[in-house]
Amino acid sequence: MMLSNFKVVFSKEAEKDLTEAIKWYNKIEKGLGAKLKQEVKEASNEIKRNPTFASIKYKNTRTVACKVFPYSIHYEIDVPNQTTRITSIFHFRRRPSWDA
Repeated sequence: MMLSNFKVVFSKEAEKDLTEAIKWYNKIEKGLGAKLKQEVKEASNEIKRNPTFASIKYKNTRTVACKVFPYSIHYEIDVPNQTTRITSIFHFRRRPSWDA
């Protein structure tokens, strides 16, 4: 089934993930956070155009890897509401125990 032009919404957790990542990259190099944000925006646009292009990784969650930065975007499709909900933006090497 081909789905297209779904609304993309970010969960509060995903917004927090992105904000923290942008701040971290800007500490490394001014403007690097903006490049990450642009890459996430491009991936979000791809999700909007065709939410089913990425395979399901677990339960109903699909993931899309960023092209340059080591992050994956996790999202779920809500067909009745024609929405995709980005649930997290996750660093490939991040472990929950590291946040403690």
